[in-house]
Amino acid sequence: MRVRQIDNVLDLFEIFARDRSPLTLTALSQTLGIPKSSTFNVIETLVGRGFLYETKPRGGYYPTQRLFELARSMMDGDLLIARIHSHLEELAAATGETAVLSAREQDDVVYVDVVESAAPIRYFAKVGERRPIYTTSSGKAILTTYELAERADILRGLRYFPYQPATRKGASELATDLEKSIGRGWCEDVAESTPDVMGFGVPLMTGGRRFGLAVAGPIWRMQNNRDVLVAHLRAAAAQIGDK
Repeated sequence: MRVRQIDNVLDLFEIFARDRSPLTLTALSQTLGIPKSSTFNVIETLVGRGFLYETKPRGGYYPTQRLFELARSMMDGDLLIARIHSHLEELAAATGETAVLSAREQDDVVYVDVVESAAPIRYFAKVGERRPIYTTSSGKAILTTYELAERADILRGLRYFPYQPATRKGASELATDLEKSIGRGWCEDVAESTPDVMGFGVPLMTGGRRFGLAVAGPIWRMQNNRDVLVAHLRAAAAQIGDK
């Protein structure tokens, strides 16, 4: 069950990340869609803990460096992700597309690391974003790492929703897709999660953890470059994965 107060705090930081400027109590209340009194309580708590400061009287509030320092400290503790990040940077540079590392979170995948393409037209993704596991190439790649019986159980337990016209419509259709992917050694998503976006993904087993490694970009650029992109993707996974 989601906790609304925590949602409000996280929404507040996402607003600052998007707007990148100080915001007043009134502006935050309106954007969050909650009463001023509730917004004031959130702000006062965060100011008291050192996460926000008032830029000047009635000039609005803005985050301090404290959140960044905590986040950096936590990420420094995940040595595995830190090790993989340089490979993600190399993959994005070699392919010209956005490179994504995903992990399974129940029926979803969560982007645990992202290096966006430098191209003006690209797939935009951010760390922490979630997608239904059956709609993305990285999610499908993770599913292929399970033995057949366990994978079948997972597929039967998913709730299938037609996010896009190409989204897989049920366990049987997804199972067929995964078997084909296992046979060729990589997974594919053609506008199954996001319109006009294509992704190629491969499974990645390292440090006792399951990941999906993928590159994604506009269909018009990806579809005619499949062999090259998949080759870079598989080479990166071979370098990262357990030997």
